[in-house]
Amino acid sequence: MELFAVWTNVSGQDEADCFYQCIKDKFKGLHISKRGFRLVFKHKDSRAVWICRGNENHEDFQQWLPQISDLLSLGIADFIMETKESSIVEGMIAKSCSVMDEHELEKIHRICMPLLRNSDMDQLSLRERRRTTLAKGLRQDLEEVHFFHLEGIMNFRIRSYKQELQELVEYALDEFWMDRQYEEFMGLLKYFVFFQEAKVPLIHLIHIGKHEFQVLDAGLNVLPVQKDEQVVVEMPGLELEMDIEDMIVSTLISISPEKVMLHTSTPELPIISTICQIFEDKVQICHQCPECEVLRSGLLSGIDAGDLGNYNNC
Repeated sequence: MELFAVWTNVSGQDEADCFYQCIKDKFKGLHISKRGFRLVFKHKDSRAVWICRGNENHEDFQQWLPQISDLLSLGIADFIMETKESSIVEGMIAKSCSVMDEHELEKIHRICMPLLRNSDMDQLSLRERRRTTLAKGLRQDLEEVHFFHLEGIMNFRIRSYKQELQELVEYALDEFWMDRQYEEFMGLLKYFVFFQEAKVPLIHLIHIGKHEFQVLDAGLNVLPVQKDEQVVVEMPGLELEMDIEDMIVSTLISISPEKVMLHTSTPELPIISTICQIFEDKVQICHQCPECEVLRSGLLSGIDAGDLGNYNNC
C-alpha cells in the first residue's frame, strides 16, 4: 500500500534530478526493499513525485517505519534548502523592505544570501539547525497528511523553519543599517577632517600590530595615544563632540596633522583602510623602508632623528 506521496513543481530537469537525488541519497545502502518498503520516483513535465509503498505484513515494517519517515523528511528538507530556500528569503526581503530602492535591496541581498550557506559566524551550525527544524516539521506533516503537495506545505506549514529564515533576514537588515550608519559616520568624519585646520605639519604613525599604533611628531618625539573615545571636532563656526571607537582615529583627529606618514607592513588591514579613507590625501603610506623596521622594533629610546634619516622622503 502507499504510505507517503510527496510531489512538487520543478522548473526543469536539473531541479527534478535534485529532488530525485536528495531522497535517493538518504536511502543509499539501506536495502529497504528487504524491510518491506519501496520508493518510486516519477517525473513528467513540470511535476516530480516520490511515492513510498510499504507492506504492513512484513516482519520489519513497524520497526522501520519511523526511520523511513525520518529519512524521507530529511531528504525533502535538503531539497527545499537546495532549491526553494533562496526564493523564500527573497520574498521575505521584498516584504520587509518594500519601501527601499533597488540599490538598497541589492545590498541586503548581498548580506543575506551568503549567510544561507557560508560558515561565517558559525553559519554551518545554524544551517544544520534550520535543516533539523525543517525536517522535524516535515516529519509531522508526513504523519498527519501522508500525501501532500510540497508547495502547499511550504505556504501553510513549517512555521518554525520560516521563523528561523525571518530571523536571518532581520539579522541582514540590522547589518545593513549598521553599515549605513558606519558609512554616514565615515562621511561625516571625512567632511570634518577636510575642513579642519591643521595644527601640526607632520606626524609619523607607526603600526605595531592590529589596532596598536605609536605616534611621533616631526622631531620623532612620542605623542600619547588618546584613551578617551570622545573627541572634539572643530570647524569654522562649529564644534562637536563625537564618540569614535578607534582610539588612533580620535587621536589623529585631535592632533589634526597636515600630513600623516603611515609606517605599516600590512596596508591591507581594515584599520589602515579606515585611516586612509578618513584622512585621504593627507596620508602617505611608507612601504617598509629601513627606518620603519627601526621604529616598529620599539627601540626609540636613545635614537635621535639624525640616525633615522629624513622621513619626508620615505
